[in-house]
Amino acid sequence: FDRAVSHDSVLTGTLLHDDPMAAVHEQAIRLLLQWHLAATGSATAQELLADWSNARAAFVWVMPRALLQYQDAGEILKAQPEKALREEVASALSDHLISRLKTAWKGGTPLADGRLPAAEDRGADRASYELLNSWTVLDTALELIRKHNGAVRDRDILDRLARNLILTEDHALMSALARHARAALDHYDSHQLAVLLSHKRLGDFKQALQRRNVRSMDSPATYGWILTQDRRNREAIGRIPSFEELFAGHALLERARKVGA
Repeated sequence: FDRAVSHDSVLTGTLLHDDPMAAVHEQAIRLLLQWHLAATGSATAQELLADWSNARAAFVWVMPRALLQYQDAGEILKAQPEKALREEVASALSDHLISRLKTAWKGGTPLADGRLPAAEDRGADRASYELLNSWTVLDTALELIRKHNGAVRDRDILDRLARNLILTEDHALMSALARHARAALDHYDSHQLAVLLSHKRLGDFKQALQRRNVRSMDSPATYGWILTQDRRNREAIGRIPSFEELFAGHALLERARKVGA
């Protein structure tokens, strides 16, 4: 089997190895066999499960190397210097804020599902961060408009120009938001940045699977990989803050100081 596989592009292993990947794939294989047996009454599946302690030695798992290199924090850290990690996380953070506001405008949908934060609401923190960060984006856009269009005083015109900056992802606006994002990441070291980037990329992977209508039962090994990486990320740095919380922690204070001045 080893000679028939391109090891440049995939990783392989057996279920006999004492490592997390072997455990993930063993659970996935057994689950698939159990489902197959329940659905078809397969005698082969029944025999394999009945003699699993021996049958497991015949199975080999295969996964793309690119998946490990792109989504595992340790591999990300090996491949990218700290500056590149910081820039990618900061850029992703800025893109997230802009995309959410653009989507809401284009779809005519309210931010934070139209909820106003309330102390008794379990989702109050998320709604608060979304609304405050959206205000930061808008206020930053208005600041840029006033800087370059000092003669304009009409609020409707200012709002329309600011909205255009956001919808077109104006370079100056993105740069200003990225500066806030980089500052919000100042206290993270390279290992923690790699974990944040892994967490972000895993989130993108989950969304891609959802858009393709791939359910956990369709690919238990894939979802086992995601759950394992999520657990390892949490173990590495503890609680992982959302992009909303990260950005609000720095940008809101600066905007508040400017408004106060």
